Amino acid sequence: MKNKLHLVIFSSTLHDNTSVMGSRLELFEGLRRFAELDLVYPSMLATATAVNGQFDGSTSTGRTLVDAANEKTLCFIATGGTEEIFRNYAEALPRPVLLLSDGLHNSFAASFEIKSYLAQRGIASTLFNAPLDENPEFYKSLEESLFSTETVPDTLTPSEPLPKFPKAVVKAFEKTRIGLIGGASDWLIASGIDREAVTKIYGSTFVDIPLRDLEVAFAAMPDDTPELRSVCARLERFLTDDRTPEQLREAARMYLALRKICVDKSLNALTIKCFGLLNSCHTTACLALSLLNDEGIVSGCEGDIPALWTMLYARYAYGVPAFMANPSSSNRREWTIDFAHCTIPLTMVHGYRLPSHFESQTGIGIAGSVPSGRYRILKISGEKLDQYYAATGDIIMNTNIPQRCRTQIRFRFASEAEFDRFFRVSKGNHIILCRAAGQGGPLR
Repeated sequence: MKNKLHLVIFSSTLHDNTSVMGSRLELFEGLRRFAELDLVYPSMLATATAVNGQFDGSTSTGRTLVDAANEKTLCFIATGGTEEIFRNYAEALPRPVLLLSDGLHNSFAASFEIKSYLAQRGIASTLFNAPLDENPEFYKSLEESLFSTETVPDTLTPSEPLPKFPKAVVKAFEKTRIGLIGGASDWLIASGIDREAVTKIYGSTFVDIPLRDLEVAFAAMPDDTPELRSVCARLERFLTDDRTPEQLREAARMYLALRKICVDKSLNALTIKCFGLLNSCHTTACLALSLLNDEGIVSGCEGDIPALWTMLYARYAYGVPAFMANPSSSNRREWTIDFAHCTIPLTMVHGYRLPSHFESQTGIGIAGSVPSGRYRILKISGEKLDQYYAATGDIIMNTNIPQRCRTQIRFRFASEAEFDRFFRVSKGNHIILCRAAGQGGPLR
């Protein structure tokens, strides 16, 4: 009897489904080499839980998946932005939960957030990450893991204890006012914090700012001022062929609107639920966050507080700007992880272009060319921001893969052990990269 594989496909509506499925034909063929492939979509499952009104809360009469020796369920996290959808259907999935990711459409990053979410709830899981290249060895190993042997759940190790901050870093955090514009993105299911505890420990101030305040500030921003013309004149030559000066002007207006809020609220840092701007403002905040970081206002996206906190740590402890990025793919043979995102401080790159934002194909994103050399990767996480992950390695190249966010780099770990540790530590989907030695220095 041929083995049967139920492939539950989690895909976000932010991504073009034709592109998502069309770019995975080799992956599907690889799975069909060793199993009869049954494509399943979450709405076909027997259980749906209402979260934030996304589902009506009724129990469907759909399918129940039960794994057996020759029948397995594999959850393909096909795109980013699927974490909340996964959470709504998690109870309908067999245990341990088996996850599959690849190197396209932010699949890999979303899988890390989901794994962290499952680990927080004591649910065993295993993540299989398909390499970008056609690799028969991967499918042979996957078949063996699923059907020839008992699938052993991944063992997640705790993050390291948070290092003791120098006095100057402690004082910098005490003085930090962080704007939370619009709250956190819905897909950050494992990245929440206890704000009261963090404020008590560090003395930082969190300032809640409705997304509507930014929308109003953006609408009120004039579209022809000397400063706006200056920003556009400096950047217009970097536009890609599919972007227009008008689109750059709107992105520049968003930058000026965000900067005004920072001044009015006396903010040192901010993070924004940026996807919420797409329908109301018809532009993105990618360029704005880049320029604000260059001005010393540490700025992150998607409302991810742990990621922003790590960026602040990089600034305060090492005196350098930081790149908030998604893990995009991995190559164990070369000890490499690819990272990508649509915004990066321009002070971190030695060249850049201004295309659209990847997922929405709107606004202005940044495709930066990051210098090679030694870098740190960092993440401070946990409800009290008391868990720490760090490693050093080298950025060895910039990549240019169409199905990814615009700035793309390849990071090589110092050893196979460090590569493996990256997968074992539960830290959510965003990682922070900064120069290991370069501009500036630590606060003393």
